[in-house]
Amino acid sequence: MCFLRFLAQARGALGRHLAEVEVSVSPGRKLHLVMGNESCDLDSAVSAVTLAFVYAQRHREHDYVPILNIPRRDYPLKTEVGHLFGQCGIAEAALLFRDDIPSEVAQDVSVILVDHHVSPLAANVSEILDHRPLEDSSASFKQLPASCVLDIDAAVGSCATLVAQRYLAEEQPRSAGVAQLLHATIVLDTINFAPAAKRFGPRDVAMVEQLERELCRREDQRSSLFDELVAARADISRLTLTEVLRKDMKILQTDRQVVPLAGMPILVRDFVEKSGAEKAVREFGVESNLLVILGMYVSPADGQVQRDLALISLSGQSQFVERVRHALMESQDPKLELQAHAVDTRFMGGCFLRQHNVQATRKHILPIVKRALLEWEAEHGCDCEEVYFFKEKPQLGLS
Repeated sequence: MCFLRFLAQARGALGRHLAEVEVSVSPGRKLHLVMGNESCDLDSAVSAVTLAFVYAQRHREHDYVPILNIPRRDYPLKTEVGHLFGQCGIAEAALLFRDDIPSEVAQDVSVILVDHHVSPLAANVSEILDHRPLEDSSASFKQLPASCVLDIDAAVGSCATLVAQRYLAEEQPRSAGVAQLLHATIVLDTINFAPAAKRFGPRDVAMVEQLERELCRREDQRSSLFDELVAARADISRLTLTEVLRKDMKILQTDRQVVPLAGMPILVRDFVEKSGAEKAVREFGVESNLLVILGMYVSPADGQVQRDLALISLSGQSQFVERVRHALMESQDPKLELQAHAVDTRFMGGCFLRQHNVQATRKHILPIVKRALLEWEAEHGCDCEEVYFFKEKPQLGLS
């Protein structure tokens, strides 16, 4: 089966398992959901759809269905995903999203996580492919079945590299579309193997070289591909400022707190200068006590990366913000090399810092922030008036 036909038929495979009388599902035929993370960046989306295809062709006795872990209405925010998928002929209608999956499906389903390893579906997870630092202390991770297969390698720059290894390990299936998606994603995630960024390892290089041989492409074609994808990711011309904040969002959640963490394709300092920025921040962070916003700008001239971050408390809890700021400033693994911006800003009383270690990404910053949250909770207990605690996860503009 070709790749595009597989995607077109994925909804039907899901429907067979949802039917009250599964007359078309053979006894013992299991449904496997291959699910990316909730930011649904290019790495997450491509890893989900390509791994599902590879496994579906090699294990035809079961159904493998890729899931993009966002509501369908948020797909237009993922500009680089839509751009690359469109080039490969993948229409939005052929994709399945988080809100396409009824809650009852999780009762009897196998889940494969790509580009993340902490999930509310942990008890159903059979395999994980990820390149983020291991959060083995999280309650979700501890719920993983003993039989769960782990491939977690923080030394690679892209989860697509781990998928490419599985794709290339056997002669079948073969698909030019799958090879194109994996190749482009690794090139983007590794910053086109820029030495200064240090976002790649030997496995990334090996996979890209093998994919280029399969696609009959040359190494000198990578630069134009990288520039095209960076431009697509940074194209926020059709998005509102609130949508820019939601474009690449992760949720940090403890037992008592929910912290939205936004990644943007522009620097935070440039974002807050835009008209309507405060309104957008308040809409984005409704009901949350702390917002973490990460900015990144890639120069189209020389590919140089700039990064900065902001910590904002909508309720003005300065001590809480200071605790997280201190944890980030004092981090040694990695050392973020944070400094105040040359020109101070009073935007919403937030803390704004330039990040001079551009090699450190959200996957490194997120665990530091989470540790700070947990330490704060342990010190202040349930009666603390400095932090708002939630029994339910705020919707943050999502469905």
